[in-house]
Amino acid sequence: MEKSGAYKTERLIPESQIEALVEKLVKKKLAEMLGVTATAPQTQRQWYDTDPAYCLLGFDSSEQMRVMVRDGTLRLGHEVRDVRSPSSQIPRYQFHIEKCEARSLQGD
Repeated sequence: MEKSGAYKTERLIPESQIEALVEKLVKKKLAEMLGVTATAPQTQRQWYDTDPAYCLLGFDSSEQMRVMVRDGTLRLGHEVRDVRSPSSQIPRYQFHIEKCEARSLQGD
C-alpha cells in the first residue's frame, strides 16, 4: 500500500550522509568487538579519487567536492592533490579523507 503525499516526510540529512556515517560506525564497532585497530596506518588508504571521496565524506555529489577546491575550502597541496597526467588539461583530484574532515570541522 503506497502512502499518500500527505504522509511523505522530507529528510533533513541526505541519504548518502546517513549511509556513510552508518558504515563508519559499523566498521568501528566491529573492530572494537574483534579487538583490532580500525585504522591501521600502514594498510589504510588515505587518498581517494573524487567519486569515492564524496561518499566517504558524506557529500551529495562529486561536484560539491570540485566546488570546494575551486573556492579554496579544500586546498591543493594540503587536503587535495592533482594526479592528472602531464599531457592532460583536465585535473584529476584525489582527496585525503582525514585532512578533509579536519578542514571541514575548522569551518564549523
